Amino acid sequence: MQSRRGFTLIELLVVIAIIAILAAILFPVFARAREQARRTSCLSNLKQLALAAMMYGQDYDELLPVGATQGNSLWNVVQGLYPYVKNSQVFYCPSISILAAYDPLLSPTADNWALGNIGYYYWSSYAIHAHTGPFASQHPPRQLTLSYSPDLWMWSDVFGQFYWSRGAPFAHGMGRWSFTNVAFMDGHCKAINGKPSDVFK
Repeated sequence: MQSRRGFTLIELLVVIAIIAILAAILFPVFARAREQARRTSCLSNLKQLALAAMMYGQDYDELLPVGATQGNSLWNVVQGLYPYVKNSQVFYCPSISILAAYDPLLSPTADNWALGNIGYYYWSSYAIHAHTGPFASQHPPRQLTLSYSPDLWMWSDVFGQFYWSRGAPFAHGMGRWSFTNVAFMDGHCKAINGKPSDVFK
């Protein structure tokens, strides 16, 4: 009769250690891949919002909608642009939950949507939101029109003094890299590396 031999304790521990090492290596890779996908989806949202604002401007003598500030609430902006996008989720960054932990008004809830609280900054405004910090010199309050410089910011991810003073990461932070997605006046969008305070236009 043959005797059946099982794994020894040492062999089991070695296998568990190998699995743990592989998990430690792969989990950050998966996290970065997920965040890259969210950042790409965010860029798509901003592209749709920029195109919606440009279509709005074509219908209203080149004037874009304007908010009280570039931050929440943006009820009139949301109401003006929604007919052009027909999707409320476009107004919320897929990574906004990172900052919503610090400011619940950013959460994509039905109540926030009804109040015009969204997950992006919109830079056609009469004033600069106190949360954002001292950006009036780089981007003075104004109602944007289609004739403004194509390099001017139209939409961007949420960021600001309120968040970084509380230790909040940027919505698209990946390790030592942090990105802010921006939609420009000519409709093109890109991810800008670094703090918006360093590169703000």
